[in-house]
Amino acid sequence: MRTAPIILLLLLVTAAPVFAQHPSNHLEGSWRLISQREVWPDSVVARTAPPSMKILNSTHFAWGFQTEDGEEVLAGGGRYELMDDSTYVEHIEYHTSPPLVGASIRFKATVVGDSLWYHVGSFPSGFTLEEVWRRIR
Repeated sequence: MRTAPIILLLLLVTAAPVFAQHPSNHLEGSWRLISQREVWPDSVVARTAPPSMKILNSTHFAWGFQTEDGEEVLAGGGRYELMDDSTYVEHIEYHTSPPLVGASIRFKATVVGDSLWYHVGSFPSGFTLEEVWRRIR
């Protein structure tokens, strides 16, 4: 009768990986911004990438960063959809820029080698945002 508890323990230990959560899509995870450009009709503004983070679970995203002087924290987030392997849509539910709350921004998204995420999307205020993110897991 001593073998029954041992067999039960072995079954539980070997079955644990079956219950582990796997990413539901190739964007799910934690990312750090490495470059950012705003493309306006008459100019391009290349920005030094702030130490911004974006985290995606299977249904929602959140991003944020603290300004260099430490005076302000900027953030946003909400639901997202991955329409296919290259169309990513953010449905903004909260944002430090109130006019963006309620907006849906469509991005062309490309992941290269599971570690770099390029995305390009047009904002209601008239510019296109080009960003590159690096996966940090």
